[in-house]
Amino acid sequence: MKALPLSLAIGAALLAQPLLRAQDTPAAPEAELPLPDLAKAPESPETPHAAWHTDYQAALARAKEQKKHLLIVFTGSDWIPLCRIYDRDILNQPEFIDSASEHYVLVRMDYPKKTPQPPAVAQQNQLFMRAYRISAFPTLMVTDLEGRPYGVNGYQPVTPANYAKVIGAMRQSATVRDQYFEKAATATGAEKASLLTKGVPNLPGNLSARYYRPQLEEIIAHDPQDETGKVGKCKRLLADVAYSDKMQELESKVEWSEMLTVTDAYIAENGLQGAERQQALLNKASVYQKQGKLADLIRTLLEVVAIDAKTPQAQQAQGALDKLRAKKLQEELSPRR
Repeated sequence: MKALPLSLAIGAALLAQPLLRAQDTPAAPEAELPLPDLAKAPESPETPHAAWHTDYQAALARAKEQKKHLLIVFTGSDWIPLCRIYDRDILNQPEFIDSASEHYVLVRMDYPKKTPQPPAVAQQNQLFMRAYRISAFPTLMVTDLEGRPYGVNGYQPVTPANYAKVIGAMRQSATVRDQYFEKAATATGAEKASLLTKGVPNLPGNLSARYYRPQLEEIIAHDPQDETGKVGKCKRLLADVAYSDKMQELESKVEWSEMLTVTDAYIAENGLQGAERQQALLNKASVYQKQGKLADLIRTLLEVVAIDAKTPQAQQAQGALDKLRAKKLQEELSPRR
């Protein structure tokens, strides 16, 4: 059976979390194109347009000079067909490049499996993938000059010009964010908390807690009666950060038993149910896999499926169970020597 990567399991758990407020980015205003046929993707990656930077620090320096923000695209160009289609149909098209460059300096971080990269580039890219909790390719993220993300997107079957409009509109969400934060600076109590909840961007997972922790802590401190209805969510986001950071620390130390203890406490203290509970249990399954505890692994995977068989987490667990059964059947049918 193929291992369930703990880092990916945690990343998926974070991406499943609800968000603080509605995104300001509008839906695509023009008709969408048909979904791409992945079988017709380019056989090899295209050479990126000259506007794309691969050195983040150089891109940041240019962005500061030009008073722009950063648009970062994360791709797996030589092993994911959709990434190559994304390049061909949108990212390398002048209609997108020219429009997006009005607001952003463009940065490309690629994660190839076959194509060698300079060590410095590979190290930089791994750092940013961890920092922004990227768990799927392709992903597009826009950030301010402090590195704080305020919008996330991916491939969409639209024209390059239409896609550029959507991404360009994301820049306005940073302006809205800053306006709310400025108003909150002179407000007090629940009013301050309300302004902050409106300003914190709509981000997947616990990215809000990672990059807007001071604002979340102020919401909690200034709204003791939870008049905003967001205090519980803020606490959960901060708890999620603490949990995922602790799990990564323990994984690096190969402290499997402690990882199980921490996960059980995380489930109990936060009253996890549904898909959130399933994802935490998948983290436990990953640990049991690494420990070689087959019975505990199977029991945990069955528990995930029993909660709700229709969720992506359950499908992942069921797929793992099916592989285990196939492996056992193959062993039983193999001739003994």
